[in-house]
Amino acid sequence: MRPNPPDRRESSQLLTASDQRALGEDELEVADSEADKLKKRLRAFWNAQQHYWDITSSGHCVESPARQRAASFLTPGVPVLDIACGTAANSAWLKERCRYFGIDLSITALQQPIDTTLRLACGDADHLPFRDDLFDGVVATYVLEHAVEPTKSLREMCRVTKSGGKIVLLGPAWDFPFWFPNSLRSRATNHWWRLQYTLSRLWGQFCGCCFGQLPFARVNEPDAFHSDFIYDADAVYIVWTYEVIRIMKQRGHKLLHWEVDDQLLGTNLAVRWFKRILLQLPIYRYAGSSILLVFEK
Repeated sequence: MRPNPPDRRESSQLLTASDQRALGEDELEVADSEADKLKKRLRAFWNAQQHYWDITSSGHCVESPARQRAASFLTPGVPVLDIACGTAANSAWLKERCRYFGIDLSITALQQPIDTTLRLACGDADHLPFRDDLFDGVVATYVLEHAVEPTKSLREMCRVTKSGGKIVLLGPAWDFPFWFPNSLRSRATNHWWRLQYTLSRLWGQFCGCCFGQLPFARVNEPDAFHSDFIYDADAVYIVWTYEVIRIMKQRGHKLLHWEVDDQLLGTNLAVRWFKRILLQLPIYRYAGSSILLVFEK
């Protein structure tokens, strides 16, 4: 049975940077307006989700070995900015060894930090209210996937970090073109949609690798707005590790370290063989479940 043609909202589900470059001024204004609108919707969603923040404040989340590992790369005793800190879960590993400061878009999260003595502020990661070269370290854990405009978020991280300082990024990635976040889970049951999605992602990655037109694909209508929340149902940036590393290198930042917790090869021998071949390609070298990246400015 042939699927119904997508409506305008569905067809604009993924907006890439190359799409934006092809738009005229009027269309770009519309795209910027849509980004602002999406950010406002996300902020309203996060402010209304008490259960969401209860999860991030839980002992399992706060005591995460991945967060501890990310914090270990930051120099002790220096001022560190925790971007999109939420309830400040990272402070459990940073407040005793660094001069911790956190910022988040959601006032609801900031009203229930794991430690009420922390220095926290409500603000946008795309427009940080700090002067240039202020912090010796910046950490962003499980943040990029929620960035409506990740290039702006990365730019701001770079701007507020001192020369020689470190930027630590930790979070999920969907590097292979057939991987998708839970924010698209409801659509992924349609095999035709999955094929279109995979081909679109593959083309964007090809253009990014060969012509430098990095896609930074965005989900404009995440499932979290319409269904019960599950992990990453609010993800709006389909993280591709290669393009994150590439744009950071373009800004003159050195990749000091990277690691992946699970390459998600699966148990099927044919699938494992296929994925191992893909992992030999530079654009998929970093593929896995959660990625830890450490840059030096």
